[in-house]
Amino acid sequence: MFWRTKNPYAPAGKHCYVTGGTQGLGKALAISLVKQGAHVTIVARDADRGEAAAKELQALGKSTQIIQFISADLSSADESDRALRDALVPHQGLAPEYTFLCAGFAQPKYFVEYTKEEIQSTMSGNYLTSAYTAHSLLSLLITQHRHGRLTFVSSFAGLTSYAGYSTYSPSKFAVRGLADALRSEMQLHDGIRVHLFVPCGILSEGYEREIKTTPGITRKIEEADTPLVPEKCAAALELGLKKGHYQITDNVLTDIVRLRTNGGVPSNNFIFDLFFLFLSTFAVPIWRMMCDSTVRAARKTIHQEYAQRGFFQGSGTGSAV
Repeated sequence: MFWRTKNPYAPAGKHCYVTGGTQGLGKALAISLVKQGAHVTIVARDADRGEAAAKELQALGKSTQIIQFISADLSSADESDRALRDALVPHQGLAPEYTFLCAGFAQPKYFVEYTKEEIQSTMSGNYLTSAYTAHSLLSLLITQHRHGRLTFVSSFAGLTSYAGYSTYSPSKFAVRGLADALRSEMQLHDGIRVHLFVPCGILSEGYEREIKTTPGITRKIEEADTPLVPEKCAAALELGLKKGHYQITDNVLTDIVRLRTNGGVPSNNFIFDLFFLFLSTFAVPIWRMMCDSTVRAARKTIHQEYAQRGFFQGSGTGSAV
């Protein structure tokens, strides 16, 4: 807990590199950073959307702020390297002080309904986009003897999972695993800090696309979860950075699950975390039983849907195992 007192969160005048910065959490965060006086680089694949977002950010900032957009496919290692190199040109080639890995997407479905290509693209779009940029950034920070903060964005579904997230959750668990490992490893180097943000649902264009494929079971499990607007999520993230938290959340439910599955990483607040850990001993098993009950209750309906689509072979029910 004591390592938090060094390098306070102060983005004003610093270079902030935001992947996925053209929509949702990434864009809301970029807007907040510009308003605080930071130099901001946003990175995304869509050039038209990116240029429009950059103009919006430039209108909010001052003429002395460096605000730029770089188009890149961050699921490519070469493109990730190129994007970061391009971002450093107006910054004398120096690594950014703050990096936020917000790029990612979800396409909830039942596992057998995914194509092999969709399984691969989800892992690439969520894990590799983060891993490649993190590798490029940390290599620079270490070789240049620079201080910097790297923030990964996982998800509530990166702490626990249930029906509908069989490709998304593994990719976000992978992001969490990488962040946990790097949090430990970067203690080898002075002034490099790693954070992990685990938000719940975020109201964004990505969320609107996501709900088009979300199974009814998944919606039922999540019906008590009210997605937050991106601005509130960005505020929760920055508050956690100011407090020096490693695992940063945006609601109490995530805190309860976080303590049940935190993997031995540093606590946020010893007293509160002890309370949430005690609460999780009862709350998480009850929540899990409710999730499982919801899934089992839909079994007949799902089987009927699969039968109508000709998914099953023959009419047998299979052997019990």
